[in-house]
Amino acid sequence: MGRSADYTIQGFLYQFNQTLSELLKATDDAVITIEGIVEDIEVASFAGTKAIQCKYHETQENYTPSILYHPLLQMMKHFKSNPGAKIHYHLFAHFPNIPAIGISATELNGALKSKNKDLKDLIAEVAGVDVDGFLKVFSISVTPKYDELMEQNARQLEAHGFNKGEVEALFYPNAIQIIADLSIKHDVKLRKITKKDFLEWLRRIRSTAVSQWTLALKTRQKVLETRRKQLKENLSMNVRLRHLVIFPAFLGQFDDQIVLFIKSFIDKYHFKITHTQTPLFALDVAQDVFDGIAERLIGKDVVPNHGRPVKTFSEVYFFREPMVQKDKKEFALRLIRWGDYKNLVFKTKADDFFVIGDGDITGVDVKDVNLEILGAERFDEIKYMMGMSNAY
Repeated sequence: MGRSADYTIQGFLYQFNQTLSELLKATDDAVITIEGIVEDIEVASFAGTKAIQCKYHETQENYTPSILYHPLLQMMKHFKSNPGAKIHYHLFAHFPNIPAIGISATELNGALKSKNKDLKDLIAEVAGVDVDGFLKVFSISVTPKYDELMEQNARQLEAHGFNKGEVEALFYPNAIQIIADLSIKHDVKLRKITKKDFLEWLRRIRSTAVSQWTLALKTRQKVLETRRKQLKENLSMNVRLRHLVIFPAFLGQFDDQIVLFIKSFIDKYHFKITHTQTPLFALDVAQDVFDGIAERLIGKDVVPNHGRPVKTFSEVYFFREPMVQKDKKEFALRLIRWGDYKNLVFKTKADDFFVIGDGDITGVDVKDVNLEILGAERFDEIKYMMGMSNAY
């Protein structure tokens, strides 16, 4: 991941951490909207609404008010459009080595007179705003560095009764994941949550979320190690029906690694005669890519059953058990395209359903199935979590 991508993700993570901070400070029944009316966070309580924006500039060495013109104009636009509303506008900002930032009528008028072409339309919409009236309901705070905010949130979780030994690798990353998941909901009503509901949701979770967000946290190593321990119990069982769906879109080196990954799984978890449940791999790839992977597996002496004795797919052929000659099975796995998998009717559900990579499994019946989502972007991390290697 390049430095610019690092800083982009860190900016989102800072916003998620600031949201978590607001959640943990709120009253139990206060309604928090992730990415609310003025973009980032909204907290509604009996006292009114607090609309929050977060701007994190870790690499911006020199501060000038113009850096904040866009969020200030956005807030003034909303203020102008909602006269009489009980809304307080708060801007959280971080710049290195800047202990305090003041916003007065001078800075706001500077934003309204800006010649920045990217702000032209927004400035036109804000024309005529009551600057003095806006200042009465506006405040700005300089926020701590990312690491400090993360540590504060961890301490807040402990203060809310979460086990100190589990905060770092279980509750904190899952709290960030809940907020990240809410932030992408299209319906604003689905992005609302109360502190009480959030904490209840968090307390029910017993497995660590693995995604681009949790693996970008400072606790990445702990997340991987903890997830490995959580998966070990079920993966160590000999008789366990496992389905693995693999989404390649954000998986690094998918074409180079997919055959090696499948072979490593078979070598680890389906090599004994006592391993009686044939694993199923569903790949979200085009037919020609799928056929190429099947051919390459055969070349590695890992024979797949892809349900096609000739050309036409046959469920009977696909779901039959492999013939066994001495210690050699006719085929080592079932292999199917993800689009075809979704159309199958299963007589027996999987014991474990692994989702590898970033993909949508909406519509798949996972009731009474152990669902394991491993949203990592590298096969070496996935293999480590699944106990197929000892390093990543």
